[in-house]
Amino acid sequence: MWSSPLRRDIMMVEVLPVKTIRDPVHNLIQFSEKDESIILRLIDTPEFQRLHHIRQLGLSFLTYPGATHTRFSHSLGVTHLMRRFLDQLSTRAREQDEQDLKAALKDGRMLALAGALLHDVGHGPFSHALEQVTQIRHERLSRAIITGPTRIREYLEAWASGFSEEVADLIGRTHANRAVVKLLSSQLDVDRLDYLLRDALMSGARYGALDLEWLIHTLRMGEVDNPDGTKSTEVGLDLNKGLSLAEDFMMARFYMYNHVYLHKTTRAAELMVRHVLLRAYELTIDGEKLLPPALAELIVHRDAPEEVIEAYLTLTDATLWSHFFAWQEHPDPVLSYLSRGLIGRKLYKSVPYPEHLSPATIYELQVEAAKVGERLGLQLPAKYALFFDDESSMAYKDPYILGSSRMRHRTFKGVPARQSHEVLTPERPASQPEITQGEDEATEAVYLFDREGKAVELSEASNLIQFLRGKALRLRRLYVPEALRDWLKGRLENMA
Repeated sequence: MWSSPLRRDIMMVEVLPVKTIRDPVHNLIQFSEKDESIILRLIDTPEFQRLHHIRQLGLSFLTYPGATHTRFSHSLGVTHLMRRFLDQLSTRAREQDEQDLKAALKDGRMLALAGALLHDVGHGPFSHALEQVTQIRHERLSRAIITGPTRIREYLEAWASGFSEEVADLIGRTHANRAVVKLLSSQLDVDRLDYLLRDALMSGARYGALDLEWLIHTLRMGEVDNPDGTKSTEVGLDLNKGLSLAEDFMMARFYMYNHVYLHKTTRAAELMVRHVLLRAYELTIDGEKLLPPALAELIVHRDAPEEVIEAYLTLTDATLWSHFFAWQEHPDPVLSYLSRGLIGRKLYKSVPYPEHLSPATIYELQVEAAKVGERLGLQLPAKYALFFDDESSMAYKDPYILGSSRMRHRTFKGVPARQSHEVLTPERPASQPEITQGEDEATEAVYLFDREGKAVELSEASNLIQFLRGKALRLRRLYVPEALRDWLKGRLENMA
């Protein structure tokens, strides 16, 4: 019978076992137990499993109750997207006979998947808020976990000697395989794409609902001319097919920043977390051991966090929340007030920041707010009575949405030197962890490629994005306890 050979052919097909994970964004995420065994082993390490206990959006659940997803699920999504990007670009490289690109993607495939999985393994509780307390970037902590005395390093080195250093270099954007670096860290990368899709879905703010399938279909990678005469490899979209999608991608970022990442309620909570930890640190310096031991060790060793990685890995969201619960009854009025506010969602209230205010005036308002608060029964020193917030105090970076320049520390007139550290202003923002050794800056542009492979920067091809980039988002606010909001509003009106 004619069907017998066909049946024999079917019987000869090897069915490879796969690990299947249900995901709300990508539906099914699958890993081959044969070809991707290293990925499955990394997922099962205690260092990666810890990400179950780190929320992806930190305190955003206080604004959007559904936003309780974790760094664990995000990391799986990034790895899934990395595989899809690699497959699509490899196919196009064959079509276009781009042998160098094809080789780079093939040779770097497992590096790319491991880097995608582990890119956030160094994040701590409340992520960016904690970074501003410790002054240690999560990328540095990721590198320390990947190359330190951990199960992750053990498995990476068992896969290939020196592989842990390669993965760390990829996350630090210094690896020689620039094609893979750009897929993980650029303005159009797998990390950014997954968190936009995931954060939009889980928060219920559907601004990030992009056409993922068409985006992957229009993916391109090519060379871009740099101002210094060199060339760099960049990931982008097809100019003819992907322009509208690129605009959608940027508008999704704009709305997610405006309505989710920088929401006034979320920012109030983040500022309160930063200040409650600052207060606990101040009391610890005075002799009262309040901070979680792991966090205290990290702050003490901030210049060499690699020495305390084992302790750092015990820090989770639950660790800090347990301390906030306990601190509600602490005799220090500042620590207890802020802790009760976080636990009971009695957050500071925002008031728009008038552009004409000088740093010295903001400091005067802080002092005045403390005095008014004292008459109302609040025992808050100046720096805890009024918070200043602007883009320089935010951890997010986006040259299209927030602009590309960052304000730096500066001494300013009108504030006593011994107190100048107590005010957060545009000219003296909260310190940002700097790029450290072993890291490089990420790409600041989104590119489109025409049929000849020539790159066009997105704002040059789109009037919409050109306008958006020229109107960088500025969200500057003052925050005070609710009892002081009406006073502050009236005070600012009188100053206008």
